[in-house]
Amino acid sequence: MSVDLRLMRYVIAIADAGGFEGAAEALHMTQPPLSRQIGSLERELGVQLFHRRPTRPTEAGLVFVESCRRILRETEQAVERVRLIGGAGKGTVRVGYTVTTAFEEMPKLFAAMREHHPGIDVDAREAWDTELTGALRDREIDVLLGRLVQIPSGHRTATIRRDPLTAVLDVGHPLADRPAVALRELRGETLRFFPRAVAPRYYDGVLAALGASGETFDVWENRLPGLRTLGSALSGRDFMILPSPLREHLPPSMVAVPLLDELPVIELQLAWPRDAPEAVGALVHTARRLARQEGWLPGRVTGRARTYKTGPEPAP
Repeated sequence: MSVDLRLMRYVIAIADAGGFEGAAEALHMTQPPLSRQIGSLERELGVQLFHRRPTRPTEAGLVFVESCRRILRETEQAVERVRLIGGAGKGTVRVGYTVTTAFEEMPKLFAAMREHHPGIDVDAREAWDTELTGALRDREIDVLLGRLVQIPSGHRTATIRRDPLTAVLDVGHPLADRPAVALRELRGETLRFFPRAVAPRYYDGVLAALGASGETFDVWENRLPGLRTLGSALSGRDFMILPSPLREHLPPSMVAVPLLDELPVIELQLAWPRDAPEAVGALVHTARRLARQEGWLPGRVTGRARTYKTGPEPAP
């Protein structure tokens, strides 16, 4: 049995997820074949790579995991160098990204592309979800980056981040200094949101996530849509719900407070046509590597921590 790159990725996934179940989910496979292949690999190597129950790397496993990381990193670098020489590292990729990705993910992806693929120009465009869905379908953009965006049929997708939702309060709110809050403590308050018309699937997904707790809220839709203006008038009787990465980008007048409720997590995904040019493949590859480097993909989503993700458009 040869130790190929696929097996190395399996070993790394188990170490990162802290178990076989979480690794199988992250790898989009079932657990039994993953366990069998790791068992075969251990017999081939003559060493045990993982302790079981709980799952954790053995001393030999730690050495093997770090070696696998180095080999995969060097392989990726070699592939990129060859692509640059062969011309695959040239061209333009038109990326459409949603409002929630404008603060962290898109800037980091843009910087990573400049570092690893300087010959590829990234033409980035921020817009609302409904506009980007149409732009991807009509080939006005090559790649869509967003949370809970409707994806036209016939496109490929890749998850690059999973995050919980967090409550956002005015600093003067009675609960603003709490380490965490339950949604029932916000009962009777108003949820401030952007209009459903600009991002219907995201809007419905967030409300469905809140509804999983059994709580419902009146919604105030801002007529001046945008995260930069949404919370400008927060008070002690209203709140916002945002993906947790945005807590680092709030103005001083607002504070993010984690939720105690076990709500579904929200996925951030890329979408692109199946016949996309090689420059698009370079961006997707860079985004996946960035997700690993930043720790954006916790490997395990179990129990009540369901996942809400981008989906294809319904059939006409």
